[in-house]
Amino acid sequence: MNFSEYHSHKWSKNLSEVKRQSQGINSAKDINQAKEKLALLYNGDFSRPDKIFPGLKVMAIFWKAEEEMMRCRFETKERAAQDLHLTETDEFRNNLKNVWQKYTEDISTLVKKHSLLDAKTAGAIISKYPPRMDSDWSDVLKGLMSQTEETVKNGKISDTLIDNWLAFCLDGILAYNFGLARQAVLSAMIITKFSEDKLKQIVEASRDEYGWLVSKKFFVEVFPAAGITDVTDLQTIGRYGMFSDQDLTTSETLPPPEKRATEPKIKRTEFFNCQEFSMFETTFKMLGVKIKHIGIAMCPYCEEHGKKNVQIFVPPSMRPEIKMTTSLGMGNKSCVFETKLYPADDMERFMQAQEKVFGGQF
Repeated sequence: MNFSEYHSHKWSKNLSEVKRQSQGINSAKDINQAKEKLALLYNGDFSRPDKIFPGLKVMAIFWKAEEEMMRCRFETKERAAQDLHLTETDEFRNNLKNVWQKYTEDISTLVKKHSLLDAKTAGAIISKYPPRMDSDWSDVLKGLMSQTEETVKNGKISDTLIDNWLAFCLDGILAYNFGLARQAVLSAMIITKFSEDKLKQIVEASRDEYGWLVSKKFFVEVFPAAGITDVTDLQTIGRYGMFSDQDLTTSETLPPPEKRATEPKIKRTEFFNCQEFSMFETTFKMLGVKIKHIGIAMCPYCEEHGKKNVQIFVPPSMRPEIKMTTSLGMGNKSCVFETKLYPADDMERFMQAQEKVFGGQF
């Protein structure tokens, strides 16, 4: 692998699991058992915290949302660096193509290894440049969802329908990672042609704009376009979508009963692998960038996204504080987010966040 399989390619394990489960469903002799298994394949299996399977519906929309996230992040960083004129150069374009060639070599190898799609179908998706999901993605996804919801009733799913799901997911995975590759190449060039301090300035200048833009992209554009507006569905995507390409654990600590009126509930999420870390690390090595901690190029954006989410969704009866306490990009063994939820009247924060994201729709 050109990129770390553990960090960059968990997607392949999940998609190979889709193939394995679908074959088991169609060979099942008990129709009720087949229906139950098919429902889990589609909706996800969250019964075991140590073995979460997100399901087709969650993974497909997750990767589309991630494509938009990484486009937002690149475009805000590019605007903050526009006076450097780097993305207009042949050097940027050639560096990007070289990085992408290495990444798609991995994709081709893993698709073949796990027999995910036939060579013609996979080749057409992998060879797209620049990779981007088609404008009719939401119609395609709603069609897949509708067809699959019908098949759940029958306890059978066709190979063609599974292949269509896998093709949709692969398209999103590539588009998402291309956004990462663009950021990594731009960041590498800022360091080599200017300095680490310049990169830090650009990240700091763009992180707040990025945080609000991506929240709006998710909750005003992407999810509604796919017909996903139910609060329960949105919570499921938020809770389990990240398992599509990451290994993580969550825990919650409550204060003693006598102190719950003043002390916070603490939520801790630990991520053990990260596609961003792998993309930046490998790209920087390819381009000969010497840097102690690559996290300066990406970690502040992750932290900002977390901050915006809690501002939007934590009820006004609590005051949230969130911090990334460790990160792979800064040399730690994992990325840890700690959220403290204090009992408080925080209506002003809540209303301001709703206005920022939903505007007149709220």
